[in-house]
Amino acid sequence: MKQPLICSNDLLRRQREKDRRTLSFKSFYSSFSIGRRINARRSGELKQGYYTDRYEKWVGWSAIAIVLLSTLDGFFTLNILEKGGTEVNPFMQALLEYDTQVFLFSKLVITVTCVLFCLVHINFHMFRVLSMKIMIKSILAIYLALIGYEIFLLTII
Repeated sequence: MKQPLICSNDLLRRQREKDRRTLSFKSFYSSFSIGRRINARRSGELKQGYYTDRYEKWVGWSAIAIVLLSTLDGFFTLNILEKGGTEVNPFMQALLEYDTQVFLFSKLVITVTCVLFCLVHINFHMFRVLSMKIMIKSILAIYLALIGYEIFLLTII
């Protein structure tokens, strides 16, 4: 089947029109807010894991909460240390001995990196056993318990 000839007026009009595929702030924003893929496309992906464009709301809020709680943990740790406590994590203790700002910055970078890794792989299983969704919930629960414990320590010291 022959393709129809394109009139020169149509060709000129198409050349003048803005290309819809060009990058702009709107396309950048849309990629984060209006992503199309939220579920697996094939049934086999459910077993293997799959990447998505969008996440469930609780996942995003949990990630933000984990980062905030980690930051709060860093400040509570510094307050507990001022009142005579000790850091039990040897890596963090070494950072604290070097500089408190390096300690806080490193704690934040490590937490954000791990949370982003979990977010990207939210529909996968770690070691084919543990769901990343359960990991996010568990990390959040652990941080909540840790903050509660640190508040308790700060009240009795």
